[in-house]
Amino acid sequence: MSRCLIIINPVSGGGRARHYAMELQWQLSHLFDHMEIKFTTGAGDATRFAREASENGCDAVFCMGGDGTINETVNGIAQAGGKAKFGFVPVGTVNDMSRALGIPLEPMAAIQAFKHATIRKVDIGRCNDQYFCNNIAAGVIPKVVEEVTPKEKMLLGPLAYFVKGGQALFNTKDYSFRIKTESHDFTTRSPLVLALLTNVVSSFEKFMPPASVDDGYMRIVIFREYFIMDILRILPLILRGSIYTSKYVTILKVKKAYIELLENVPLPTNMDGNKGPYMPVDMEVLPGFLKVYVPAKKKKGLNLPKRVLKLLPNELHSK
Repeated sequence: MSRCLIIINPVSGGGRARHYAMELQWQLSHLFDHMEIKFTTGAGDATRFAREASENGCDAVFCMGGDGTINETVNGIAQAGGKAKFGFVPVGTVNDMSRALGIPLEPMAAIQAFKHATIRKVDIGRCNDQYFCNNIAAGVIPKVVEEVTPKEKMLLGPLAYFVKGGQALFNTKDYSFRIKTESHDFTTRSPLVLALLTNVVSSFEKFMPPASVDDGYMRIVIFREYFIMDILRILPLILRGSIYTSKYVTILKVKKAYIELLENVPLPTNMDGNKGPYMPVDMEVLPGFLKVYVPAKKKKGLNLPKRVLKLLPNELHSK
């Protein structure tokens, strides 16, 4: 008998997640014999629910919420060895994981996509004793990201993070880092260091075009020291998706990385939109670790004139 757990963060999306619970349950009833729904009430709940379900033999764990809920659920699955499959419905503000995997951003469309879903094995990252799906940031950005208010999210959506991040760039404080990878060991000063698993950062879908969710690598992005006037050039590059080829960043394509702060101050990270571990961080990619339900790719139609297509049986139009 196939079983799944559905984890719902009832406050995600301004409380919208709860309204889609019945529809999600109905859609998954076609895939599983038994389903259980659990609602989170605080931090860590989704991780605990997912870990317990995975350890108890659930075939799959689904969640409905934002990137933070997704991160917690994935952590639970990973802690239990990664045997359970994973599915999710985005009801957050940024929804980076959805953008990276081509999952519809509208909750109802994402739910309906399970009808013809397929499984895709994607990479996740380990950072110290935690796991991440999208990215880790250290430097000027993490603190201000946590200061984004629910009201700002409702009014501006993902743009709220871009506005806060842009303001943070005007804080020209640089940190001294030591970065060690398989082939590098150096020190550098930087206002911001990112570790990316996908091409999406804070809803910007072209931030790192060469990156893929299943290429087995992460990109370490080191922003170089800059002057205030440089910000007027950096922000448009981020918007256009061309920051990765600019003179303002150094990019390392790696499988493992160790980053430490060479200053005697506590420096937290931001992991998938939530508060992450403090420096130092020891990271590695776990290739194809997570089995995720994603929309099946549409078959390409025949490139024929309409008058010719009308003469063919309907079932041939999509082949």
